[in-house]
Amino acid sequence: MGIRELKARTSEIIERVEKGEAFLVTKRGRGVSVLLPFGENVEDMILARAPEFVRLWERGRAEYARGQTTPWSKLRKELVAKKPKRHVARRVR
Repeated sequence: MGIRELKARTSEIIERVEKGEAFLVTKRGRGVSVLLPFGENVEDMILARAPEFVRLWERGRAEYARGQTTPWSKLRKELVAKKPKRHVARRVR
């Protein structure tokens, strides 16, 4: 479904997603996004695309099993340091 169609029918599409349907959103014929019902599978998919989070999660579980913990402030610094910079397109005149 194109972005224009999604914009024109947002409420209807969201209701259909809530009922279990999935949609591929396209821009100029190319897939740019997917609308999926939210659930455990979606959470797993999001986490699978964040390898740094997975690495920190596994490290935390191992430390917890050994009776060690890592302060949130330290983990947050590591996550912020690894956060990719967003590039903003500028209009050329």
